[in-house]
Amino acid sequence: MLRIPLLLMKDKQAFTRKDGALRLAGKPIDIAKKLKGKGVRLIHIVDTDALKGLSTNLDVYDNLTYVINVQVECAPKQDIVMKLLSLRCRVVLPPSFDTSSLKEKRLLVAKIPEDYDGDAEGFHDVVLENADSESVKRFSSLGKRVLVFEPDYHKLDPEAQKVLWGIISSS
Repeated sequence: MLRIPLLLMKDKQAFTRKDGALRLAGKPIDIAKKLKGKGVRLIHIVDTDALKGLSTNLDVYDNLTYVINVQVECAPKQDIVMKLLSLRCRVVLPPSFDTSSLKEKRLLVAKIPEDYDGDAEGFHDVVLENADSESVKRFSSLGKRVLVFEPDYHKLDPEAQKVLWGIISSS
């Protein structure tokens, strides 16, 4: 099972959240190199600029993807999504995003809200918010690779824990 560190990106800088406050972590490329040296294969990035529809950090991802795999949460704006996909980033979007015109479906990750009852068609992987054992098993049975946030992992039964692809951790 993958351990996936979570970083926040704002104004071309990486941050972590500690005790509810943003803390500067440093230059994204330096952090990526350090994490790769520790055996990390994937970083989950919440791009606070891209969530507002801004493309401020897109050039940073061009460099990052040469070092490590990244998945980026962004606004469901076609131009940002297309640019991230062209850079070979995994893109985290709401399951309502229309994926029909996109060719790189294996790079698409649906961020599933707690009350979602669809099947995330068109998405290769899913990140479950407020995951429970039932939802983990349901999406796994649909052939999706399932990721959960670390606090939710500890609430899952052992069978659900076994089918997870990864755990996103803020530490």
